[in-house]
Amino acid sequence: MTSEALQTAAGVGASASAARVGKTEATARRNAQSRDKSTQRAAFRTAGTLFSPAESLVWVLGLLGVGACIAPWVARGWLWLGSIGAGVVLVLCYDALALWLGRKEFGPVLLRPEKGLRGREGQTIQVPLALTASGQYPVRTEVRVAIMPATRENETAIQVKSKPQRLKLQQPSPADGSTPASQAPVLLWPWTPEITLLRRGVWPGPRVGLERCSRLGIWRLRQWFDLPEPLRIEADMRSGRREILHSPIYRALVASRQTPWTGHGRDFERLREYQPGDNYAEIAWKSTARRGAPVTRLFQWEQKQEVYFVLDQSRASALALDAAGDPDSDVPQARAPRRLLDLAVETALVGATVALELGDEFGLVTYADEPKSWLRAESGQSHFHRFRDRLLNLEPSPTTADYEALFSEIRLRLRRRAYIVLLADLTERSVSDSLRHGVGLVRSLHAVLMTSILPAHARPAFSLGEEPRTDRDVYAALAGEKENQRLGALARQLRQLDVQLRFVPTENFLRTAVEGYLESKREQRL
Repeated sequence: MTSEALQTAAGVGASASAARVGKTEATARRNAQSRDKSTQRAAFRTAGTLFSPAESLVWVLGLLGVGACIAPWVARGWLWLGSIGAGVVLVLCYDALALWLGRKEFGPVLLRPEKGLRGREGQTIQVPLALTASGQYPVRTEVRVAIMPATRENETAIQVKSKPQRLKLQQPSPADGSTPASQAPVLLWPWTPEITLLRRGVWPGPRVGLERCSRLGIWRLRQWFDLPEPLRIEADMRSGRREILHSPIYRALVASRQTPWTGHGRDFERLREYQPGDNYAEIAWKSTARRGAPVTRLFQWEQKQEVYFVLDQSRASALALDAAGDPDSDVPQARAPRRLLDLAVETALVGATVALELGDEFGLVTYADEPKSWLRAESGQSHFHRFRDRLLNLEPSPTTADYEALFSEIRLRLRRRAYIVLLADLTERSVSDSLRHGVGLVRSLHAVLMTSILPAHARPAFSLGEEPRTDRDVYAALAGEKENQRLGALARQLRQLDVQLRFVPTENFLRTAVEGYLESKREQRL
């Protein structure tokens, strides 16, 4: 081999080695970036500072007072007292100044989770926090830390499970040659308090409080920090999903999909010649006239239908379904007191998951005195996330529901025939007329399915297990019978308009509403 060939081979080998080295360095940089991304930290912003004396200052002043009492009886006592007092004042000022200048030495950070700070109602989560210090000066102190709600509204959304803790901060001894002298390490002391999530919504992040004393323990510095990232609490659908999984209609339509459906499809498929037994309503008369022979239209099952969940957010939706706990009680609550709106939100979310499994398109309408928000019916997981986000911060409004305005807007906006699943409290007498008039606008255009809470007092008089003992109990039973008859009459009137209205107890609300949609789909009411 010639010298030129050897030089060429050496150059190729060197370039290949350089390429391998460059690739290795690029891989190392990507790994370092991924590690930095996985351990991202969110800094808190300062919300308040309080500088105050500690209990030790009282003892110091007390000792000076004792010295002032003894000074008249000692030779040159006032001179000695003045010298001692001046020294004590200098020490107090130095101690206070050192604590105040070091107020930014420590600060809390959030070790940001991959999906952010989030959870579901009733869940207890750990907040990954840490105290950070610059490491420029030796650290040897004790800090008292606590986590708390940031606002008064947050007190209804979260409950702190962890008590205030004392963290002993001490700088670890660095290994020989591990950290260059020119670089100050960032010190982290992890701390993971626990909070219980009570109510759905997007809330301000929790507040962290720090308390530390001066070196001599004479002064105290308290600081509060707010997290800039929000806390996301989603509705808990686990109990509703478990309830639907036991439904035989759900198993027939979603799980097995082997039970034949009844009824007739509405999607046109093709034309064919008339056969004995065909329904006269299915004959295509124009095609029959053109061909000179009877022709029948064939329809196929709708593979994808639309369902809209209509939620009431008027004043009636603020109805409490369970008794609120005592705010002064020490017994921790699993979740906030449940309202009718919370039950309707959970029902809509579970119904959306069922529609997603069936391949249907699902949308959302919220209303009070007028329609408040609309979400067009679509399908897919991304649309379900948008659907869930719309329901996250839904709260009752102090107005009365107007069903004529609601159904008028539905008639104008929804051109395609769809299932209208309305979830509300329809027991008020003031909404009965508005409901009947509004339903008449859409009864021929859509399949309307209504589910309402049945009041506890609206039951047949002298039911089994009910023994009235006083005149008041007898009148209460008769009033309940009267209310039960009124609600039954309203349901019968709407049934004549081909509208389903069911009054059910609270524990059966979710399953009845979702099964009503599944039954209508199985019967092909569209």
